[in-house]
Amino acid sequence: MGATRSAGAARIPAVRPPIPPSVARVLLGRVLAAWRSPDWRPPRQWRPTCVLTALAVLALCGFGTYLVAGDDPPVAEATGQPAAATVLRELTSRADDPRPLTAAEVFPGAVVVAGPAGGRYAVLRVQALERCAVAAEGEVVTLLAAAGCNQVVRATLRSPDGDYAVTAGLLNLADADGAETVRGGIKTVLDDESGRLSGLPAGRGTGGLARDTAQLGWHARGHFLAYAVIARTDGDRIYPDDPSARQVLSDLIEQHLRTRVLDRRAAGR
Repeated sequence: MGATRSAGAARIPAVRPPIPPSVARVLLGRVLAAWRSPDWRPPRQWRPTCVLTALAVLALCGFGTYLVAGDDPPVAEATGQPAAATVLRELTSRADDPRPLTAAEVFPGAVVVAGPAGGRYAVLRVQALERCAVAAEGEVVTLLAAAGCNQVVRATLRSPDGDYAVTAGLLNLADADGAETVRGGIKTVLDDESGRLSGLPAGRGTGGLARDTAQLGWHARGHFLAYAVIARTDGDRIYPDDPSARQVLSDLIEQHLRTRVLDRRAAGR
């Protein structure tokens, strides 16, 4: 990404699954078979305990079915084989991935939850357009046109602490080679001060997104370019080594756009 590095994701401990319903039914069958056998009878004082045991096994059977059926991905109980892992497509070109982006796909709710602490970014304004030039200025417009950009979906958000306004979005390019060309070319254009990606003001505290003092972050994945423009809501300047601003860019570019949104698209969802 242009000026940020993504933070590592915490590993979630696995949950031990319940006893499968088929195993529970086998155990119940054995208990009932022993009960009916003419060669064995438990002492009279044991019989209430046996009945309670059988009822407990039945309850376990039903509870296990509920947990397995509600899990994602489901367990292939009929064959005894685990469900196949989700295969992610490479998203290398728009020819292989022709479905347009939608605002509901990229920003599906009023809040984006992202970051190590599960920060809540309020979505202030969403825009989906078939003109990429609205999201750029100067030579970056030329870069996007040469890469076959035909769509931008972006939103302006407020950081969880309220200190930053961010415009984050995805640019839909023709192929991965073009996305990499744009990714590398943006830095050259910024160094030459001949263009930039632009923000989307959305009311009070977001005016800094339209100024040259706003900072940028960007990264390519497949035929998409994920990017963000960030400014302080109090109008102060953001310096490149600002750790809070870097974390905000990483949350929205790396975790939300490149991973969450594009993983779902790569999985066909």
